[in-house]
Amino acid sequence: MGKIIKLLINLILISVLLVSGSLIYKKISDYKKADEVYDELREEENGKKVISPEKLKSINSDYKVWLEVENTNIDYPVVQTKDNEFYLKHDFNKDKSPSGTIFMDYRNDYDTDRNTIFYGHNMRNKTMFNQIQKFKDEKFFSENNLVKVHTNNGIDTYEVFSVYVTDSNTDYLDVEFENIMVFGEYINDVKEKSIYPYKGYVSADDKIITLSTCSYEFDDARTVIHAKLID
Repeated sequence: MGKIIKLLINLILISVLLVSGSLIYKKISDYKKADEVYDELREEENGKKVISPEKLKSINSDYKVWLEVENTNIDYPVVQTKDNEFYLKHDFNKDKSPSGTIFMDYRNDYDTDRNTIFYGHNMRNKTMFNQIQKFKDEKFFSENNLVKVHTNNGIDTYEVFSVYVTDSNTDYLDVEFENIMVFGEYINDVKEKSIYPYKGYVSADDKIITLSTCSYEFDDARTVIHAKLID
């Protein structure tokens, strides 16, 4: 009887190892596939980034802008569709992917809105919006690592003025403001939430962007940065 129990335990352990191994292999394969999708979209000529909105739109008509953050690996196309769900689980080619795609809030019009929101996963292989976490380091925050948004008309450059951790139910996701005074109150609120003080000046006259990703300080946590247009 003892030998049979020992054999059963060994069979169970082997089964667990096989299942765990297959899950790990699948995750690694998913990561690799996602990396390959975005590597194929990044182009350079003479060492300089080349972004062709026409080409990107021909691949995916949901393409809007290209987003990059200095001194991070955040360098991705941004899409927008009719909800904030689809691109959580689909890549730029609209194939299913746990990495998803960086996407703009479905309510936003980048050209006219005071606050444009971008979402991305905090992937454990340090891709997508994972490296937004760097702004929680005081030195990195103070070095004014800029955010660049490549549009059809050129490059909009933003400076980060606030970083904090919050929950998903807070009002940092506002995109519509009744008037400029309400927007000014929003600016003051997100400035006060920041882990570190911003040495510059931000007002209701500024255009801003918000980058949001999952965080792990507590259940349903989010790491958020806000940046104002400077150029």
